[in-house]
Amino acid sequence: MGSEIFGKERTLELRQRHIGPSCKVFFAKDPLKIIRAQGQYMYDENNKKYLDCINNVAHVGHCHPTVVQAAIKQMELLNTNARFLHDNLVQYAKQLSETLPPQLSVCYFVNSGSEANDLALRLARQYTGHHDIITLEHAYHGHVTSLIDISPYKFHELHAECQKEFVHIAPSPDVYRGKYREDHPDAASAYAGEVNALIQEARKKGHKVTRKLFSHRDSND
Repeated sequence: MGSEIFGKERTLELRQRHIGPSCKVFFAKDPLKIIRAQGQYMYDENNKKYLDCINNVAHVGHCHPTVVQAAIKQMELLNTNARFLHDNLVQYAKQLSETLPPQLSVCYFVNSGSEANDLALRLARQYTGHHDIITLEHAYHGHVTSLIDISPYKFHELHAECQKEFVHIAPSPDVYRGKYREDHPDAASAYAGEVNALIQEARKKGHKVTRKLFSHRDSND
């Protein structure tokens, strides 16, 4: 059972005092104070249960006992970086690559979605020699500088001129509220046509697209 150190109002007061305001909370008018989680549920300080449809970290559910025990076992033994040899590192890379096509056999292990997307961006630019990016409107890809530059959700909060010349924004393929909706005879082709138009427009300016950043939703975490 989780427990509180402070009451909710005190927690909120301390957060406002010591945590940067750009680190926003969900449901700002009345933030949830979550003190524990298990499986698909999160619990507040009154033990009220919430079905977690937001969290993008706990892929196998919160506090999965197998994951918890594996983490404890490893941290009791060794917790360091990947610049030393260790069997677990190469064993995991081998097992992971065996689930993928043969040409995908090299792994880079990172600590966050932001780090993963930044690395992917650098690899794409290094490989193609191109710089331009196509992203979706409202998209968020991470909080490091390279990803804020290609995240309309973030750079539109700054000012209108913050969109870089190498960033091209495609409409989100939303058939409910988007540009092409359920009544469109071929919404998929219409949205794909928008992307193709951005590619052609970039080429007219002498640019070439290095990567298209899409996701099953408007963020790549």
